[in-house]
Amino acid sequence: MNFIKQFRYGVLLAAVFLCAGTASAQGPVNGAAVTTSNLAVSATFQSALQLDIATATAGSTVGGSLGVYTLGFGNVNGLGIGTPGTNITRTSVSGGYMYTTPITLTPGFSGFAGATATVTVGQNAADDAASKSAAREGAAAASVVVLPAVASATLISAAVTNGTAFDRYIGVFVANGNGGVNIAGARSMNLVYTITVP
Repeated sequence: MNFIKQFRYGVLLAAVFLCAGTASAQGPVNGAAVTTSNLAVSATFQSALQLDIATATAGSTVGGSLGVYTLGFGNVNGLGIGTPGTNITRTSVSGGYMYTTPITLTPGFSGFAGATATVTVGQNAADDAASKSAAREGAAAASVVVLPAVASATLISAAVTNGTAFDRYIGVFVANGNGGVNIAGARSMNLVYTITVP
């Protein structure tokens, strides 16, 4: 009787394996209504990082894309004469006039272990003396300051998050004096915003 019981278990076990083999058939088969083909998919995930600069609400138009942006203040002077450009605010300050406008920064990063990034700003060391003395940047129009060179950049935030936009203010100071860096002419101020993810 033990033999018959063992025989039945053996037949049942063989049937289970046979059915399992049929159910998991792969590739070309004969005499079956189902088969499968597997596709092994691979990809190398990379980290990605960007810092977009865009026109802020009530700000002057920012042009450009992909890390190269432009912002024009138009005609400015040390006596505050005339009408400033669109969305440019003119304020009388000690020694001349300050022209300001907001911009919007949006950090974007993916594939990093950290959830926050650091953003700094500095001025291109290659800018001429007149441009360096005119450029300002800050968290508010009333608190824009002269920028150091990129090598000694000013910390804006040590905890920005992916996709969270925030505003900064760009300023151009025009002195009401003459001579030196106050001579009339075109200025080219290059501010460099740097995002770093640990």
